[in-house]
Amino acid sequence: MNGMTVKEVLAFGIILEENSYKFYIDASKSAQFPNAKKFLEQLANEELGHRELIVNIDKGIDSGKDIPKITKRVESLKIADFVARHKLSDDADFIDVIAVAMNREKEAVKIYSAFADSLEDGKVKELFNFLINEEKKHLRRFENEYDEYSDEMSHGKVKELIKKMRGK
Repeated sequence: MNGMTVKEVLAFGIILEENSYKFYIDASKSAQFPNAKKFLEQLANEELGHRELIVNIDKGIDSGKDIPKITKRVESLKIADFVARHKLSDDADFIDVIAVAMNREKEAVKIYSAFADSLEDGKVKELFNFLINEEKKHLRRFENEYDEYSDEMSHGKVKELIKKMRGK
């Protein structure tokens, strides 16, 4: 890993994003629930956006620009650490999709971190740290959505329970 160039890191990142795009677009084609299908399509499009970001970094470096700086470090809420790994079945619902998305982003952070941890300071490590932070942004978004959706479901269940207790 120590011998990786900035170009190799970028090529690796592009491959990861393309694989994620393919995963989400294939899953969207077989999803049965409209909300899951729509969300999977959105995730696929976001992965194309991530790929485009990396391609633009590559072009910028070719034209003499520096590696982008991290403007705000993002940390995970660690929700993904406690959510069981889901597989996306055809009947996956919205919460299943979010759980899978969280775990995929967590894996991307783990992969990039393993590379970054093996490197001395330098441009390649700086690039990995930038990509780690980008993946953490996605992870944090999914964790927030999971948390909000879980809260909404919990509130709904509590309301139903109260109604049953009141005999309504």
